[in-house]
Amino acid sequence: MNFGISRFNLTVMPPKIHYLTYSLRCFVEVRKKVTQEEQWHLFEESIRLIGQGRFAECETVLKKLISSQPEKSYLWISLGRCQLAQEKIADAEVSARKTLELDDKNAAHWNLLGCVMKAKSAFTEAEPLFRRALELNAKDATSWSGLSTILLGLGRYTEAEEAARKSIEIEPRFFEGWVVLGTLCLKLGRLQEAEAAFQRLVELSPNTPEAYELLSIAFTAQKKHTEAAAAQARARTLRT
Repeated sequence: MNFGISRFNLTVMPPKIHYLTYSLRCFVEVRKKVTQEEQWHLFEESIRLIGQGRFAECETVLKKLISSQPEKSYLWISLGRCQLAQEKIADAEVSARKTLELDDKNAAHWNLLGCVMKAKSAFTEAEPLFRRALELNAKDATSWSGLSTILLGLGRYTEAEEAARKSIEIEPRFFEGWVVLGTLCLKLGRLQEAEAAFQRLVELSPNTPEAYELLSIAFTAQKKHTEAAAAQARARTLRT
Protein backbone atom coordinates (compact mmCIF):
# COMPACT_ATOMS: atom_id res chain seq x y z
CA MET A 1 0.00 0.00 0.00
CA ASN A 2 1.21 3.50 -0.75
CA PHE A 3 -1.00 5.23 1.88
CA GLY A 4 -2.26 7.64 -0.76
CA ILE A 5 1.15 9.17 -1.38
CA SER A 6 0.74 8.77 -5.13
CA ARG A 7 -2.11 11.28 -4.98
CA PHE A 8 0.29 14.10 -4.16
CA ASN A 9 2.69 15.96 -6.39
CA LEU A 10 5.73 15.86 -4.09
CA THR A 11 7.28 18.83 -5.88
CA VAL A 12 4.47 20.99 -4.56
CA MET A 13 4.76 20.81 -0.80
CA PRO A 14 2.23 22.30 1.62
CA PRO A 15 3.07 25.85 2.83
CA LYS A 16 4.20 24.66 6.27
CA ILE A 17 6.71 22.23 4.73
CA HIS A 18 7.98 24.97 2.46
CA TYR A 19 8.48 27.26 5.45
CA LEU A 20 10.36 24.61 7.45
CA THR A 21 12.57 23.80 4.48
CA TYR A 22 13.28 27.48 3.83
CA SER A 23 14.05 28.06 7.51
CA LEU A 24 16.49 25.17 7.54
CA ARG A 25 18.25 26.51 4.45
CA CYS A 26 18.45 29.96 6.03
CA PHE A 27 19.93 28.47 9.19
CA VAL A 28 22.57 26.63 7.19
CA GLU A 29 23.46 29.77 5.19
CA VAL A 30 23.58 31.99 8.28
CA ARG A 31 25.75 29.47 10.10
CA LYS A 32 28.06 29.36 7.07
CA LYS A 33 28.29 33.16 7.05
CA VAL A 34 28.99 33.29 10.77
CA THR A 35 31.73 30.72 10.34
CA GLN A 36 33.29 32.71 7.51
CA GLU A 37 33.05 35.90 9.54
CA GLU A 38 34.70 34.16 12.49
CA GLN A 39 37.48 32.89 10.26
CA TRP A 40 38.06 36.33 8.78
CA HIS A 41 38.10 37.83 12.26
CA LEU A 42 40.69 35.28 13.37
CA PHE A 43 42.84 35.97 10.31
CA GLU A 44 42.74 39.72 10.98
CA GLU A 45 43.67 38.96 14.58
CA SER A 46 46.67 36.89 13.43
CA ILE A 47 47.90 39.81 11.30
CA ARG A 48 47.54 42.19 14.24
CA LEU A 49 49.44 39.83 16.55
CA ILE A 50 52.28 39.41 14.04
CA GLY A 51 52.52 43.19 13.73
CA GLN A 52 52.85 43.42 17.51
CA GLY A 53 55.47 40.67 17.65
CA ARG A 54 53.18 38.40 19.68
CA PHE A 55 54.19 35.32 17.78
CA ALA A 56 53.15 32.63 20.29
CA GLU A 57 49.60 33.99 20.43
CA CYS A 58 49.54 34.34 16.67
CA GLU A 59 50.61 30.72 16.27
CA THR A 60 47.66 29.60 18.39
CA VAL A 61 45.22 31.62 16.27
CA LEU A 62 46.67 30.31 13.00
CA LYS A 63 46.49 26.70 14.16
CA LYS A 64 42.82 27.22 14.98
CA LEU A 65 42.24 28.56 11.48
CA ILE A 66 44.16 25.71 9.88
CA SER A 67 42.10 23.13 11.77
CA SER A 68 39.05 24.26 9.75
CA GLN A 69 40.88 25.25 6.53
CA PRO A 70 43.86 22.90 6.14
CA GLU A 71 43.97 23.46 2.38
CA LYS A 72 44.76 27.20 2.60
CA SER A 73 48.43 27.74 1.77
CA TYR A 74 48.38 31.36 2.98
CA LEU A 75 47.60 30.12 6.49
CA TRP A 76 50.47 27.64 6.43
CA ILE A 77 52.99 30.22 5.23
CA SER A 78 51.86 32.63 7.96
CA LEU A 79 52.22 29.85 10.52
CA GLY A 80 55.69 28.96 9.24
CA ARG A 81 56.88 32.57 9.44
CA CYS A 82 55.46 32.87 12.93
CA GLN A 83 57.25 29.70 14.05
CA LEU A 84 60.48 30.83 12.42
CA ALA A 85 60.29 34.12 14.32
CA GLN A 86 60.15 32.07 17.54
CA GLU A 87 63.11 29.96 16.38
CA LYS A 88 60.90 26.86 16.29
CA ILE A 89 62.84 25.64 13.31
CA ALA A 90 61.54 22.08 13.10
CA ASP A 91 57.92 23.24 13.26
CA ALA A 92 58.60 25.98 10.71
CA GLU A 93 60.06 23.42 8.33
CA VAL A 94 56.92 21.26 8.56
CA SER A 95 54.76 24.30 7.80
CA ALA A 96 57.01 25.43 4.94
CA ARG A 97 56.92 22.02 3.30
CA LYS A 98 53.14 21.87 3.68
CA THR A 99 52.91 25.29 2.04
CA LEU A 100 54.88 24.04 -0.97
CA GLU A 101 52.83 20.85 -1.11
CA LEU A 102 49.71 23.00 -1.51
CA ASP A 103 51.22 25.52 -3.96
CA ASP A 104 54.69 25.28 -5.47
CA LYS A 105 54.15 28.13 -7.94
CA ASN A 106 54.43 30.87 -5.34
CA ALA A 107 57.87 32.43 -4.84
CA ALA A 108 57.14 33.27 -1.19
CA HIS A 109 56.64 29.59 -0.40
CA TRP A 110 60.11 28.67 -1.72
CA ASN A 111 61.51 31.68 0.12
CA LEU A 112 60.10 30.45 3.43
CA LEU A 113 61.71 27.02 3.12
CA GLY A 114 64.94 28.73 2.09
CA CYS A 115 64.79 30.85 5.24
CA VAL A 116 64.22 27.72 7.33
CA MET A 117 67.27 26.05 5.79
CA LYS A 118 69.26 29.25 6.33
CA ALA A 119 68.25 29.22 10.01
CA LYS A 120 69.56 25.63 10.21
CA SER A 121 72.83 26.79 8.57
CA ALA A 122 72.03 24.30 5.82
CA PHE A 123 73.41 26.69 3.21
CA THR A 124 73.86 24.15 0.41
CA GLU A 125 70.22 23.08 0.74
CA ALA A 126 69.03 26.68 0.97
CA GLU A 127 70.67 27.93 -2.24
CA PRO A 128 68.41 26.14 -4.76
CA LEU A 129 65.34 27.14 -2.75
CA PHE A 130 66.16 30.84 -2.97
CA ARG A 131 67.10 30.48 -6.62
CA ARG A 132 63.75 28.82 -7.35
CA ALA A 133 62.00 31.68 -5.54
CA LEU A 134 63.86 34.14 -7.78
CA GLU A 135 62.92 32.21 -10.91
CA LEU A 136 59.30 32.78 -9.93
CA ASN A 137 59.80 36.39 -8.81
CA ALA A 138 63.06 38.09 -9.76
CA LYS A 139 61.97 41.30 -8.01
CA ASP A 140 61.83 39.78 -4.53
CA ALA A 141 64.38 41.64 -2.39
CA THR A 142 64.01 39.16 0.49
CA SER A 143 65.03 36.22 -1.71
CA TRP A 144 68.06 38.13 -3.03
CA SER A 145 69.20 38.96 0.50
CA GLY A 146 68.54 35.38 1.62
CA LEU A 147 70.62 34.11 -1.27
CA SER A 148 73.34 36.62 -0.40
CA THR A 149 73.43 35.40 3.19
CA ILE A 150 73.85 31.75 2.29
CA LEU A 151 76.47 32.55 -0.38
CA LEU A 152 78.35 34.48 2.29
CA GLY A 153 78.14 31.40 4.50
CA LEU A 154 79.47 29.28 1.65
CA GLY A 155 82.43 31.66 1.18
CA ARG A 156 81.33 32.76 -2.30
CA TYR A 157 81.87 36.44 -1.62
CA THR A 158 81.64 37.88 -5.13
CA GLU A 159 78.28 36.22 -5.73
CA ALA A 160 77.15 37.19 -2.25
CA GLU A 161 77.90 40.86 -2.89
CA GLU A 162 76.11 40.80 -6.23
CA ALA A 163 73.01 39.34 -4.60
CA ALA A 164 73.13 41.80 -1.69
CA ARG A 165 73.40 44.76 -4.05
CA LYS A 166 70.54 43.36 -6.12
CA SER A 167 68.29 43.28 -3.06
CA ILE A 168 69.11 46.93 -2.29
CA GLU A 169 68.66 47.93 -5.91
CA ILE A 170 65.14 46.48 -5.82
CA GLU A 171 64.30 47.89 -2.41
CA PRO A 172 66.68 50.68 -1.30
CA ARG A 173 65.12 50.80 2.18
CA PHE A 174 65.41 47.05 2.77
CA PHE A 175 67.03 46.66 6.19
CA GLU A 176 68.25 43.09 5.76
CA GLY A 177 69.92 43.89 2.44
CA TRP A 178 72.08 46.56 4.07
CA VAL A 179 72.89 44.22 6.98
CA VAL A 180 74.20 41.57 4.59
CA LEU A 181 76.16 44.06 2.50
CA GLY A 182 77.74 45.68 5.56
CA THR A 183 78.62 42.30 7.07
CA LEU A 184 80.20 41.19 3.81
CA CYS A 185 82.28 44.38 3.52
CA LEU A 186 83.38 43.98 7.14
CA LYS A 187 84.48 40.41 6.49
CA LEU A 188 86.44 41.48 3.40
CA GLY A 189 88.17 44.29 5.30
CA ARG A 190 86.39 47.05 3.39
CA LEU A 191 85.76 48.93 6.59
CA GLN A 192 84.64 52.28 5.25
CA GLU A 193 82.06 50.57 3.05
CA ALA A 194 80.88 48.55 6.04
CA GLU A 195 80.55 51.74 8.08
CA ALA A 196 78.54 53.37 5.28
CA ALA A 197 76.20 50.37 5.06
CA PHE A 198 75.59 50.35 8.81
CA GLN A 199 75.11 54.11 8.84
CA ARG A 200 72.38 53.51 6.32
CA LEU A 201 70.76 51.06 8.75
CA VAL A 202 70.69 53.77 11.43
CA GLU A 203 69.06 56.17 8.98
CA LEU A 204 66.46 53.59 7.96
CA SER A 205 65.65 52.41 11.47
CA PRO A 206 66.94 54.87 14.10
CA ASN A 207 65.17 53.05 16.95
CA THR A 208 66.68 49.63 16.25
CA PRO A 209 69.55 48.86 18.67
CA GLU A 210 71.08 46.24 16.34
CA ALA A 211 71.81 48.98 13.80
CA TYR A 212 73.96 50.88 16.31
CA GLU A 213 75.67 47.68 17.48
CA LEU A 214 76.72 46.86 13.93
CA LEU A 215 77.89 50.43 13.39
CA SER A 216 79.91 50.19 16.59
CA ILE A 217 81.67 47.10 15.25
CA ALA A 218 82.62 48.95 12.07
CA PHE A 219 83.92 51.89 14.12
CA THR A 220 85.93 49.59 16.39
CA ALA A 221 87.51 47.85 13.39
CA GLN A 222 88.76 51.28 12.26
CA LYS A 223 89.92 52.20 15.79
CA LYS A 224 87.30 54.93 16.02
CA HIS A 225 86.79 54.21 19.69
CA THR A 226 84.91 57.38 20.61
CA GLU A 227 82.36 56.82 17.84
CA ALA A 228 82.12 53.13 18.75
CA ALA A 229 81.40 53.95 22.41
CA ALA A 230 78.70 56.44 21.41
CA ALA A 231 77.01 53.90 19.14
CA GLN A 232 77.09 51.26 21.88
CA ALA A 233 75.64 53.71 24.36
CA ARG A 234 72.79 54.50 21.98
CA ALA A 235 72.09 50.78 21.54
CA ARG A 236 71.94 50.29 25.31
CA THR A 237 69.56 53.22 25.69
CA LEU A 238 67.22 51.76 23.10
CA ARG A 239 67.23 48.39 24.85
CA THR A 240 66.18 49.85 28.21
